[in-house]
Amino acid sequence: YPQQQRLQLQRHQRHPQQQRLQLQRHQRHPQQKQRQHQRHPQQQQRRHRRRQLLPCKHFVSNSWMWNSTGITVAGTGSSGSGTNQLNQPWNLFVDQTTSVIYIADSLNNRIVKWLPNATSGIVVAGTGNPTSASTDLNTPKDVFADSSGNLYVADSGNQRVQFFANGSTVGTTVSTSWGCGNIFGVYVYNSKIYGCDFTKSVIWANGTGVVGTQVAGSGSNQLNQPQGFTIDALYNKSTVYVANSMQHTVVQFVPGSPTGTIVAGTNGVKSSASNGLNFPVAVKMDSVANLFIVDNNNHRIQLYCRYPFVNTTGRTIAGTGVLGASATQLDYPAGVALDSSLNLYVADTSNNRIQKFMRIA
Repeated sequence: YPQQQRLQLQRHQRHPQQQRLQLQRHQRHPQQKQRQHQRHPQQQQRRHRRRQLLPCKHFVSNSWMWNSTGITVAGTGSSGSGTNQLNQPWNLFVDQTTSVIYIADSLNNRIVKWLPNATSGIVVAGTGNPTSASTDLNTPKDVFADSSGNLYVADSGNQRVQFFANGSTVGTTVSTSWGCGNIFGVYVYNSKIYGCDFTKSVIWANGTGVVGTQVAGSGSNQLNQPQGFTIDALYNKSTVYVANSMQHTVVQFVPGSPTGTIVAGTNGVKSSASNGLNFPVAVKMDSVANLFIVDNNNHRIQLYCRYPFVNTTGRTIAGTGVLGASATQLDYPAGVALDSSLNLYVADTSNNRIQKFMRIA
């Protein structure tokens, strides 16, 4: 018993030291919690960004896909001027909230609004007469709708950009100092109106040239008859991607730099290979910075992944590479757009229809 009492006493004497150690650990605990708390937002941001960029990671594993069979959502496949018909639809814009499609119906000299599941469209700009009157359009090539429903039209044959207030059929020529050539693309970003000038081989913003020298060429600071472009409004703000048609490339121009970087295709080389292009005419970017390129003379839509690395090889996600009128084929497509679910809409120009390719989750 005395020996047991001594052992208990020793344990009791050690107990304060253990208490002190526990107290020290407890005192360190808030710092650990603070460090964990400081790391947590960064971890959350990384996890959030990884979730955002899943499409590109899926692209690498070839599981980010679209149905290869298109559904005709506008037009009949035959050219005509009826409200259910289209004649060489050149480009289109899809409203991200309503999925309403605005179509530049070029040879009908009009802009057509097409509601989801509708069998005919509503003419919202242009009378069909190819004149320069304020109510008319002449072979419009592109259309952009802002958040208020106002329309900006690349009125190519009249060498101007026309503005139509929501609900109005009377256009106003956008006041510029550039002396437009044939405008093939239009985009509105940060209160600036951008135009793609096919004739002068330049991209304008509010009348000031931002890309190109106004002299067609193959240099890194030049364009050669570009027909389409898009703006990176999410990541590299105000970076311009141009479908440099006659050079068979898509070129990236970052703000402040006069020279571009080729991100798709080979300069001056026509190609039907997966890393090549043949007369690209339009480019769009999705919410995770992937590029969707209309490869006109190859009758296909190419996807180029942009993250976690710059992928210089594209993947065909619509069209077979051979022109045709079947549900899997395209015939000189000229425009592409995406809805909020990343379903793909293609202006199948020579087939006089708009094709929808459903994304496979």
